[in-house]
Formats: sequence, C-alpha cells, structure tokens
Amino acid sequence: MIEYKFNKMMQHLANRNGVSFENEFVEYKLPAELNHIIQNGIQRELIEQNVYYKFRDTVFEFFYKDITGNEVSNNKVVFERSKYDKYTLKKGFSFCHKLSRILPSACAFDIIMSIDESYVMVSFNMLREGESWLRDDLEEYKSEAILVMTCK
Repeated sequence: MIEYKFNKMMQHLANRNGVSFENEFVEYKLPAELNHIIQNGIQRELIEQNVYYKFRDTVFEFFYKDITGNEVSNNKVVFERSKYDKYTLKKGFSFCHKLSRILPSACAFDIIMSIDESYVMVSFNMLREGESWLRDDLEEYKSEAILVMTCK
C-alpha cells in the first residue's frame, strides 16, 4: 500500500501537466543511469545494532546522529529537470514507483521526491520510531515541489 503526501506546489505541477502520482508510468523508459540503480537493488546493512538500507554498491557515509538522516542523505538520486515538466514528472514518478517495488516489504519506507527550479532529487528512508526527516507541514517547503510516498 502506498500513501501520498504532497505540497501545493507539487499538486499544481502535476495538475498543470495532467499527470497523477498514482500512475506508475510503466510505458516510460527510464534513462540508463536510473535503470541501473533500480536493477542493482537495495542492500540491508547493520551498524551498532541499527539496521539501515542503501542503494547497492554505494558508499554509505555518516553525516548525522540519526540513521534516518543518513539514509536520506546517502540514498539520494539527482537528475536535471527537463525542459518539459510533464517528462520530468513522468520520469520522477516512474522512478519512485520502481523504487517502491524493490524496497523490502517487511518495513515501511518514505520515498521523497523534490523538484526545484533546476533539479529533481529522489531519496528514501526506512520509517523509524522517534526519527523523521521532513517537517510535518510540507507547505513549509516554499522553493520546491515535494512528494512523499509512504510504502507500507
């Protein structure tokens, strides 16, 4: 099951381009670099009795005190915003849905997609008690369109 949360900027962008978050855009062929990430999959790691997940074959660096912040920071994919927002959204939504299918179903995850004036950033983190990455009110993010897909 996937739940969608988004700010007004993301809703406006999707509405203006006639696309839906729920659409997996299976007909959209991901660029080779994004497809490679999906094909490599996700890897489970353990550090000091804390489980975290990462894109396979990536170096995981610790910048924050909590595991959630480190997951979001390390599990980040960035690509340029297309000249046409409809293609940007299709690529982003397609990647997010494909990512949701390779995340372990035994845990709940947030997949976060943000779009600013130049770039799209997609990251993910496992949901943990007492840890969060985003503010509760997504409207506080004024300079970017935000979509959060919670996979349970």
